Amino acid sequence: MKLSVVIPGLNIEATIEKIINEINQSGYVTEIIVVDNNSIDNTFEVSKKCGAKVVKCKEQGLGYAMKAGILATTNDLVIKIDGDIINPKLEWIETLISFIGDNVVFVNGIYQSNYDEFPVGNLVAKPAIKLKLPELSYIKMPLSGTYMFKKDLFNYSKLPNNWAFDVAMAIEGHNISGKISQVEIGELNDKPKRIAEYSDMAFELLEYIINLDNING
Repeated sequence: MKLSVVIPGLNIEATIEKIINEINQSGYVTEIIVVDNNSIDNTFEVSKKCGAKVVKCKEQGLGYAMKAGILATTNDLVIKIDGDIINPKLEWIETLISFIGDNVVFVNGIYQSNYDEFPVGNLVAKPAIKLKLPELSYIKMPLSGTYMFKKDLFNYSKLPNNWAFDVAMAIEGHNISGKISQVEIGELNDKPKRIAEYSDMAFELLEYIINLDNING
């Protein structure tokens, strides 16, 4: 089994080296794609030094960055990991792999944080899904950001280019196979954010979910 890892990031020079070095220990991972989404620090240089393939994405947005990264991969199985994680663990990859199968196209990592209460996920994404898509209320962490998927089964042209990309992938994974797999991966901590920094993310997620009928129609 061969895996590609896509890591979108903006100004992640402080965390990306540790992430790449940890992932490189996996015998399954054959390529690490770091997508530099207009960083003004040394994200590009540090990622290259650590052996990652770096793709520059000028269009700002998580969805744009992920689509550019996925396009650069050569394997069907892809893991997405955020670039600001401060405690990356090789075990996460092994755990996600164990849940992929013939009838599983999307495996969502479920985790805890020692500081993050996941305000956008708990106060925006989950209530919006419950109202608009109650059949998907079983998804414990719609904004996990750490997940594995079979890339050839997804239609990326209809997925959003902004912060809503991760939740859209989970929804699409459900639509393709009838259910997504969810697996506990332990504790994951990323760069702390102030509540005000979540405003754009909350708006874009809510906009995407409430307009799903128009998008799919």
